[in-house]
Amino acid sequence: MVIAWIGYCLLISGLLALAAFASERALGHFRKPVRWAWFAAIVGSVTVPVVAFLAPGLFPGFGASSAEPAVGLSGLAVVAAAGELPAAADGFDAAAVGPALAWGWVLLVVAMVGYVGRIYGRLRSEMRTWRPGRVAGSRVMISEERGPAVVGFRRSVVVMPKWIPELEERLLRLVFLHEREHQRAGDHRLFGAAVTALVLMPWNLFVWWQVSRLRLAIEFDCDHRVLRRGESPRDYADALITVGSRVSGSLLAAAAFAERKPAVERRLRRMTEPLASMRLLRTLGASGVAMVAVLFVLGCPGPESGTNAPEPPAAAVTPPSEAVEWTPPLRPAENPLTRGDQPSFIAFDRAPVLQNAGEVSEALKQSYPTNLKDAGIGGRVEIWLYVDTSGMVRNTELKTSSGNSDLDAAAADVVATMRFEPAMNRDQPTDVWIAQWITFRIGDNAATPSARGSSLTG
Repeated sequence: MVIAWIGYCLLISGLLALAAFASERALGHFRKPVRWAWFAAIVGSVTVPVVAFLAPGLFPGFGASSAEPAVGLSGLAVVAAAGELPAAADGFDAAAVGPALAWGWVLLVVAMVGYVGRIYGRLRSEMRTWRPGRVAGSRVMISEERGPAVVGFRRSVVVMPKWIPELEERLLRLVFLHEREHQRAGDHRLFGAAVTALVLMPWNLFVWWQVSRLRLAIEFDCDHRVLRRGESPRDYADALITVGSRVSGSLLAAAAFAERKPAVERRLRRMTEPLASMRLLRTLGASGVAMVAVLFVLGCPGPESGTNAPEPPAAAVTPPSEAVEWTPPLRPAENPLTRGDQPSFIAFDRAPVLQNAGEVSEALKQSYPTNLKDAGIGGRVEIWLYVDTSGMVRNTELKTSSGNSDLDAAAADVVATMRFEPAMNRDQPTDVWIAQWITFRIGDNAATPSARGSSLTG
């Protein structure tokens, strides 16, 4: 279960990252804000899996739909005696790895909470050493090395390093204007909210990439807002390069004029590159990619959204000592022609495998009583099947009733159509009794109900 949900989260966040990247390309051709595309991708990477888990019917493609009847065929449960179960096959054991991954997830979240808390505590201790000052006629906080940046979530302040007055007046004004734009737009709060996704999914590499792209997009948008005021691109680029060369401390702020060299180079290219030719066609193409990615996100079913996902595991071993419906007599010398009269233990090495899933799928839909289907009434029936050495169903017996006699009779009609590859015992075909769940319900994917072979565990 945990493995399936981790894979689903990675798929959703990857598709949303693609949609955000395409949206950034489309918006960038017209110099429009791009940070919201990345923020939406981050929010969706967390909320879509949560919604798929808690409310599987809310979005298109999630959960069941009342448009078409669906019937499910669960896996086979083979009757076996305690102490005589065949050895489990060697290989990957998802049931054992799942709890370990779940605990690993929790530990990573705890570690991220501790890491973010340590950074916050470190910043709070530094703030005690800052002193008030004035830059470009406005109040700021002066630190030893921190900044230029906006710090604080509820009440933000602009912090400048102590060497900032050494800049030329034209550059100093642009640096302060940039930070004031960050503060006015609330970019620091936007980035702080995005970091929450990293705390919740610290193992998700796509979310890490989305957050890094969001930080760069925040700077792109802020640069554009400053230049839109009529400021000189040459002076602004000069300020970026000058301040970037003086930064030495770590950047503990989401909205900061100071950035590392690769980010500064990208910002300079974004400011100076001319508008692309044929930008309308490029925008339409990028928008189409983003829309397709979003449609895949909305249409991708969660790990528990398939036809049979809500059913409890049917591949269960029923030892004779724990069976409640009957007590199978163990009669090794019994005549093979009579042991098919009632459910009983028959030794086997390999369970029978359903061969005609398509035919059974049609029988499932055809056998669903029309009056119950129209009324939206479903149910589950468990039936004993006696499969002979040719794979034919020779006898059936009701094991667990659905509570509706019509559904019980319909289930008996369905199992009569089943054809199996016979069970094997010491490389020889053998007859065997198996238990089979038949599910009638209203939902999507009605045309392709699944049929799985049994899985035995000790």
